Amino acid sequence: MQNNKFLYVVVLAISATMFGALMASSVKYLSNELHPIIICFYRCLMGLILISPLMIKNNFKALKSNNFKLQFSRAMINVISMICWFSAIGLMHFEKAAALGFTTPLFTTILAIILLKEKIRFHRTAALLIGFIGIVVIIRPGYVPLELGAALLLLSAFSFSFVLIIVKKLSSIDESQTIIFYHLLFSTPIFFILSLFYWENINLNQLLIFIFMGAAGLLSHWCLAQAFKYSDTTFVMPLQFTKLIWASLIGLFIFSEQPDIWTWFGGIIIFISVVYITYREAFRKKGTQKPIQADRAIIN
Repeated sequence: MQNNKFLYVVVLAISATMFGALMASSVKYLSNELHPIIICFYRCLMGLILISPLMIKNNFKALKSNNFKLQFSRAMINVISMICWFSAIGLMHFEKAAALGFTTPLFTTILAIILLKEKIRFHRTAALLIGFIGIVVIIRPGYVPLELGAALLLLSAFSFSFVLIIVKKLSSIDESQTIIFYHLLFSTPIFFILSLFYWENINLNQLLIFIFMGAAGLLSHWCLAQAFKYSDTTFVMPLQFTKLIWASLIGLFIFSEQPDIWTWFGGIIIFISVVYITYREAFRKKGTQKPIQADRAIIN
């Protein structure tokens, strides 16, 4: 029975990274035809449409929030993060985007120290330094010209760290479904207004990709949430490295991008530091009810 549960969690965690990679690959594919803000709008719109039946099913109980101001703030910051993220994916190699995406927990840790006054000790400091060495290995400033895509992705990771801090506060007062719903509800009209400046009518093929993107995003969220439900963060977190494997395969076979050894080397360094921070946090919070830091895939 225990072995079945172990296998179930592994399948869920790897499926979450696969669906997340498929969603991001849809963004990259569409970026050749549409402006990133238009992609952001339809991504949120499709997500809102897909989550609406779940809201109806529970008699709209998830509409109740204990802090609408914080919900709105989360959505506005995420608008900036999404624009940077979707723009970056269209500008850079897919696997490099996935590798730099691992930096979000590093920035979140720094913000938790600054904003939440969490204590920083030697282990966390060392892990953060190692993580940022990984970033330098990937972007190689001075040796390789700094890509606009890399800069945008790091800005996206940094701004999304603020989102995670807000979600951490919201999770103690609101349900997960409520947080997701209000993110989509507030973001969709903002993206619609912004998209009017770049408006293009979409065709049937693009509409189908947007539907697929929305479904993949929700499936990624559900699989990862279920994996965390049945297992510890410290077990699920290392499996998140399969994001880089999916991204490399998709980049090679769909976008004809050759794998880059420096991206893998830097990605491994960043990921090791993130996993170490996760394990240290789990050890520090052992025996308490405090939640361990979330991952981006759970939120979007």
